[in-house]
Amino acid sequence: MISAIKGRVFTITPGQVEVETGSGVIHQVLIPVSHYPKLKNEKEILLYTVLRVKEDQMILYGFLTIKEKAFFEKFTSVSGVGGKTALSLISAFSASELVEAINNGDTGKISSIPGIGKKTAQRIILELTGKLELEEEQVGETVQLRDDLISGLVNLGYPVKSVTEYVNKTLKEHPDITSFEELFKLLLKKISKL
Repeated sequence: MISAIKGRVFTITPGQVEVETGSGVIHQVLIPVSHYPKLKNEKEILLYTVLRVKEDQMILYGFLTIKEKAFFEKFTSVSGVGGKTALSLISAFSASELVEAINNGDTGKISSIPGIGKKTAQRIILELTGKLELEEEQVGETVQLRDDLISGLVNLGYPVKSVTEYVNKTLKEHPDITSFEELFKLLLKKISKL
């Protein structure tokens, strides 16, 4: 079993990275598409992995956090949910959005993912309600998101004090938005009206 892989990024595309380990072996790892922007400029990476063996191939799935890996394993334990579908779920929604959708029985949100119909969404909800938990790392993710937003806007030439105020206010007004890209666009619209 390969529980994690650390090495140099050999090539990367949305949904896949090739990692060259210290032994010189290059491993192909499937990743959530949402990881691409975070990894595309990295030289060295550490991914927590899940190895799936099929009749004719071995597939390695990689994640930036242990929590994402655990979510992937929970999703693939549901009948009818394969690795690609689980990756799509993790790519499309944050951990908190997934937990909320499942615990609230939101079949519409879950079935909005290609490859997941209404029945599969219902099965996911039935089997995973109450089984996915968020931990204190979510607080750390919010702090990291805040810092990344401030840094991005300061790099565009906006003053730190103004940026910090706008970021804090926007995060309070929109706690449901956890995507860096969405929040950054929203902040740019607000700041450009100054």
